[in-house]
Amino acid sequence: MKKLIKDLKDPQYKYDTEYAHLRIEFMENLCLQSKKPFYNKPMELLLWEKAFIETVYSFKVYDEDLKRWVRRFKNVLLLIARKNGKTTLMAADAHTDLRIGEGGTDIVCASNDDKQASLLWNEIDNMRKAIDPHSKITHRNMSEICNTKKNIKIFKMSSKTQNKDGRNIDKMYMDESHDAPNDEIAEAGQKSMSTKEEPLFINLTTEGFINDGYLDNELKHAREVLFDEQPDIHYLPWLYTQDSEEEVWQNEESWYKSNPRFRNSKEMEFFTRRDRNI
Repeated sequence: MKKLIKDLKDPQYKYDTEYAHLRIEFMENLCLQSKKPFYNKPMELLLWEKAFIETVYSFKVYDEDLKRWVRRFKNVLLLIARKNGKTTLMAADAHTDLRIGEGGTDIVCASNDDKQASLLWNEIDNMRKAIDPHSKITHRNMSEICNTKKNIKIFKMSSKTQNKDGRNIDKMYMDESHDAPNDEIAEAGQKSMSTKEEPLFINLTTEGFINDGYLDNELKHAREVLFDEQPDIHYLPWLYTQDSEEEVWQNEESWYKSNPRFRNSKEMEFFTRRDRNI
């Protein structure tokens, strides 16, 4: 946050919240949830979720080749503990693109496992059906979700997907990347977006157990960017982590660092009770 606040005063950037706030308004009014106890209810974004969406879409940098201001961040890493609603948040983000995004956009829901990629893809479809139950503007088949009026398509990709290269992607969500042993899927997506003027790769994940895998390398780069050890103005690290393993066991109040939703729900009480029972 300190780095981003400092960047607000940097003349190479422009901070324009108009489009971000339009997205937030759409998400809070027309992205209906599909799971109990929030079934068919619009999202109420938490402060951290609004801050994340606003940051991703509001920072602009001037592109000399295009002669216009473009979105600054092209690569985003959202690291957060489970059950903090990251998949629902990204489903709402993608559903917003499906409805009010630019025509001809291709979006990918990717993960190392096809089942995990389907979780995000299916939640996007649930939001789609909630406001277009008769598929008058949008449509889903076995391979893609699309806006038939604007030719916006959303499809899946996993380690089992054949012909990962050669696609024409504008935006990619890499879900639960801690399961990926290497960068095969991510690299395929990055290459497919290489000719786009404003590509966006969003890596959303939790901590994992694969040593020296794809996520470990990403976290190394993310922390180098955070501590100004490597310049990368187009990379946004957004990490919710504990400072040490010791504080997890010694200070329950510190758990909000990796679980920002705890301050707004009863989940903290559940985890505390379960921990004491153990």
